[in-house]
Amino acid sequence: MKINDIRAMRNRAPFRPFQIHLTNGEVLPVNHPETMSLPDDEREMFVVWTDKSWTLVDATQVVRVSAMRKHKA
Repeated sequence: MKINDIRAMRNRAPFRPFQIHLTNGEVLPVNHPETMSLPDDEREMFVVWTDKSWTLVDATQVVRVSAMRKHKA
């Protein structure tokens, strides 16, 4: 997946939470645009913060991006 595709998901308005699926099977939730840091230049590395830590991600390791389902109250 290209970094510009990931940037478009983060920047769309209104923002909709999504998940990043990696080649190692890990799934990173992006619940808010501020939990993701993308470089201004076109480097393929970016950071995703979760509740407990942060992950440095190489965009070439992203298998797909999916919308998060809303939880029913």
